[in-house]
This record gives sequence, structure tokens and C-alpha cells, in this order.
Amino acid sequence: MLKNKITMQSDEESVATCLKISNLRVPSSFIVNREIGEGNAFILGCDYDVDEADAKGFVLKWKHNDLPIYQWIPTRNPIVFSSFKGHIDSNYSESDDRLHKHSALKVVNPMANYTGNYTCQVQTFHGLDTKTAHLQLIVPETDFSLGYQRETNGSTLVFCNVGEIYPLPDVSLLIDAQKVTDVVVNEQIQDYTGYYNVTVQHILPDQNKDMVIECEVTIPATDYKLQTSMPYLGAAFRADAAMLQVFVCTVTTAVLARVLSMF
Repeated sequence: MLKNKITMQSDEESVATCLKISNLRVPSSFIVNREIGEGNAFILGCDYDVDEADAKGFVLKWKHNDLPIYQWIPTRNPIVFSSFKGHIDSNYSESDDRLHKHSALKVVNPMANYTGNYTCQVQTFHGLDTKTAHLQLIVPETDFSLGYQRETNGSTLVFCNVGEIYPLPDVSLLIDAQKVTDVVVNEQIQDYTGYYNVTVQHILPDQNKDMVIECEVTIPATDYKLQTSMPYLGAAFRADAAMLQVFVCTVTTAVLARVLSMF
């Protein structure tokens, strides 16, 4: 009796392991092209091992944040659910194998809200396996600018602007390669797109000093990075201010002398 019991347990284990996802191919991030076109697409791949003899009842499903977006049964055409309707190429195929033909998804012209967790689920009458991975959609900026301006009170304001980007980025100002911590950050989100506009500002403590100003933009948990830099010539600013002061004094003196000569 003990021998039979052990044999039955071994058979159950072999059935349970005959269906297994070996690799889930989900990019960690994808940069969305603002122009609609064939090149604006990413692939979700689900590689799995399944025995033909144990494939009865096979069904493959893809989910986005636990909501079904795609289902395929080998004897039927793929089904795309409403949230991804028009954004999944149901004719896409990576294999001619009967049990793998439509396992991968080609997502075309994705939207920013397609960011999230993607789950592949494969199931037969004998087993079930799932794997999940996260994908971050990135909508690149339409504006990235760095500059400075002299304020009416005589101080110098350094600013960096990043416009219409998704998701919310980290924006940093650096002076001579050192990150500035004393900054004012203004974040705005567009109601109709969900894109972000971010401005970071800093008042120079020593505006007469020559320095290199930099702005760095990153998106957490991705490789997305923007950098730009420019020189700030404090000595030139000081010289220009001195020349302007001399010019104003000269003009004022000349005007005053002319006025006095009239009396």
C-alpha cells in the first residue's frame, strides 16, 4: 500500500510540472512615440513548456493589472478585450507551433495608462502557471530647457523646465557637478492627458562667480535620462553691471549739465 501511495504522488508531480512558463518577456520600460505608426509598438512574450499529450483544455490569457486583455485557445481566434481593443495585433505570431502560435502580443500605439503589471497565464485540464512583470510607459517631453535670468531685486534665478512628460520625473539642478538641494519645485499635471510639467528654480548665492549649471532629468526605475548644461559667467555679469552703472551715471550727469546750462 505504501508503494502504491508513493507512485501516485510521483504521477501527480509529473502532471503538475508538464505545464510551466519558462520565460516572460516584458520590457521594463517603453518610450512612446507621439506619432501614430507601425514603429510605435512593443512585444509581450510568454514562453512555456507544454506536452501535446497533456494539452487538453489549453487556454492562454494575458492580464493588465489583473484585468483580462487577451485570450487565446488554439482552436479559435484570439480575443482582445475592450480596454486594449484596437491596440493589439491579433494576427501577430512568433511561431507556427499549434500551442504557441498566438502566445505573444504585439501592442501597437500604446497609451500612457498601459503602464502596469502584465501577467501571462497558461492553463490546461491538468495544470496552471502564471508569471507577472512590470512595464513602465514613458511619454517623452516636448520641452526641456535650462536658463537663468536677473530678477528685479538684483538676484539671479536659475531654472530648468520639463514639459509634457510622463510619468512624473525627478528633476535636479547641479552647479559645478554638485546637486543643489535648496530649490523650489513646481509640478503641474494636465487634466486631459495626465502629462506633467515640472519647473525647478534656484537663486544663486554668489552670482558673481563663474560656474557650470546643469539640469538632469530621470524617471525612477528606468534608464531614461536627460542632461543639459550651460556656462554661467558671473564675472561678465559683474562687468556688464559695472559698465551699465557707469553709462547711466554719465548720461545722468550730461542731462543734468544740459538742464543747468539752460538757466
